[in-house]
Amino acid sequence: MSNQENLNNDLKPLEQWYCDHCGEIINTPDEGWLEWYNDYTNNKGKGYRIVHHNKRCMYNAKQMFAQNKSISDMHLREYIGPDGLVNLLSDIDYGVVENNSELVEIIRRTHIPYYEEARKYHHIAEQEGFFSGENEVTRYLQSTSKDILNHFKEDYFD
Repeated sequence: MSNQENLNNDLKPLEQWYCDHCGEIINTPDEGWLEWYNDYTNNKGKGYRIVHHNKRCMYNAKQMFAQNKSISDMHLREYIGPDGLVNLLSDIDYGVVENNSELVEIIRRTHIPYYEEARKYHHIAEQEGFFSGENEVTRYLQSTSKDILNHFKEDYFD
């Protein structure tokens, strides 16, 4: 049986995501929202999150304003596919991000098949030595995400 046949995913890769606020599934890009905030002291983006496009999950603008932060956000659909990747990479390229790693993680989640679901199991894979001897690329490969799902999903959460 191939990896593809053995995968019994909760998510449709690159079509569904886990909400960073409530943890529930965002079923379509239209239900999702990418948001971040800028601290008035340096005006660089940080706090990047993928959330449901509703007030329950999104940053509270009044609370953020009270903390000297402004919110930036847009429909998740604007950040998927080739043009979405261009949008995300442009933010890194033009230096509007405080911590590039934060936005790189969003890029992985929106552009690498199976990564979004597999990242739920990364801590377990780490504890069990799954990443022993890896290089700086291995844990982010699509094949690694498939292997993680095949190896850890059933054992720990089904």
